[in-house]
Amino acid sequence: MLPFVNVPIPGCCADAKTSHCGLDSSALDTSGMMTFADACQPLDQPGTVDESCPKSPKVPVPNTGLNVELPGCCRPDHTCGYDLDTIGGVVKLGLGCVDAGQFGEGGAPPSCGEQGAAGAGGDSSGAAGDSSSVAGASNDAGAGGTSG
Repeated sequence: MLPFVNVPIPGCCADAKTSHCGLDSSALDTSGMMTFADACQPLDQPGTVDESCPKSPKVPVPNTGLNVELPGCCRPDHTCGYDLDTIGGVVKLGLGCVDAGQFGEGGAPPSCGEQGAAGAGGDSSGAAGDSSSVAGASNDAGAGGTSG
């Protein structure tokens, strides 16, 4: 239940193969807050807060007269998304960095991160290493330089 606006958000199974839990975003759609092409949004979608990614369009919070913007984030596929861990920094949803392309009116999200700089091995620990400090949640922060 979203406090203050009394919008129930039921759980759903975002991926039956892995039993990955999600939230049924259709409750947000009916309240006028936001619309996703795929109603069942997985929890903890990966990404890092990224200032180069735009904020979301302003989202109305029903029955409050308030609007919120979601911070931009960079997804592992190097496309911008919106950080939907919380709404307005107050209400915890736990969705993570949602795909901006399926949010609202959709469209192709802008690119972010250093595409191709790291090769097939993933993110480099060189010049792109600062991106982990932006979000403060990287699992491998500080581990660079060790090879095996």
